[in-house]
Amino acid sequence: MLLTKGVIRVGLAVPTTAEFELLAVDDPYGYAGHNANNNELSLFRRPLPATNLGFLSAVMWDGRETLEKGSPSAIHFDLADQSNSATQGHAQRPTPIDQATRDRIVAYEIGLYTAQIFDRAAGDLSAAGAQGGPEALSDRTFTFGENDPLGCDPTATTCTGSNPNFSPIVFTEYAAWSHLRPDRRNAARAAVVRGQELFNTLAIPIVALSGINDDFGGPGQFNVPIVGTCTTCHDTPHAGDHSVPAPLDIGIAEPPVPHAQGGDGVHNRFGLVVGDMPVYTFRNKTSGEIKIVTDPGRALITGLWRDVGRFKGPILRGLAGRAPYFHNGSAASLRDVVDFYDTRFTLNLTEGQKNDLVAFLRSL
Repeated sequence: MLLTKGVIRVGLAVPTTAEFELLAVDDPYGYAGHNANNNELSLFRRPLPATNLGFLSAVMWDGRETLEKGSPSAIHFDLADQSNSATQGHAQRPTPIDQATRDRIVAYEIGLYTAQIFDRAAGDLSAAGAQGGPEALSDRTFTFGENDPLGCDPTATTCTGSNPNFSPIVFTEYAAWSHLRPDRRNAARAAVVRGQELFNTLAIPIVALSGINDDFGGPGQFNVPIVGTCTTCHDTPHAGDHSVPAPLDIGIAEPPVPHAQGGDGVHNRFGLVVGDMPVYTFRNKTSGEIKIVTDPGRALITGLWRDVGRFKGPILRGLAGRAPYFHNGSAASLRDVVDFYDTRFTLNLTEGQKNDLVAFLRSL
């Protein structure tokens, strides 16, 4: 799993006050749910990049290091706390590090930027007026919640469901390539431009997405489509994460489809490879509803039933060097990522559109 998916095992327990209980465990490694406390779950997650942190609105896949929200110093506080908890946890330092040392660590982290500089087909990603690469990215600024489409307030405690100032045009890095004269290299650059336009404007019927349709669609609206774009969720300008803490369940944590149900026991219904992950069955203590997932995500931090399977969306810069993708490494390539979204939202993308999206994502 480490070698093929780049995942690290994380051990977390179900909170004692959770709205749900662990009903059953199917762990191919025979550990989760069967240790001395009979409560620790094995969760396999990709390490997140330690660069471009100035664009963050939440720290960790499940947001467990997101301690302050909304203030200009929120991420600094969260990262400073994380620097100490990691030092005392992973590095096993017996005493806390002082505040000055924490501040120096955060200052170093915030000053790191990663973005793709060169593409084999498109060439130099800052040529001909383009704004690819980490130098251009380092000049960008970020304000918490600045382009959130759901109208969340600065503390992310309430949302109106809409934001009149939201712009779906999140990426403009390759706008300068829109009118280049045709040649072999510029044909590749034209594909990047088309992919950028698709990412910004392609209409997506968002349906049955926990964190959007249930939280903002109203009662009984979970299966009613809300038309959005890729940037409805990836709304932070030039970075592509969510500009407020907004964990979503888009189906990545769904279990493999069993042979008896027409599956191969390896892929989930969206085509992601999850057959080597433990599978957990949870039951809502009040309603008796059942959810089966390979990772309950945010729910292990909040204890909320609605958060089962929800994760934050990561910053998208530097994608070409970060395969495999998603929190569990279940998509081996960017094409697999595009295929997942095509299946998940029934987009019926053409082969050309898929290639253009990959060309754009590869250039970030």
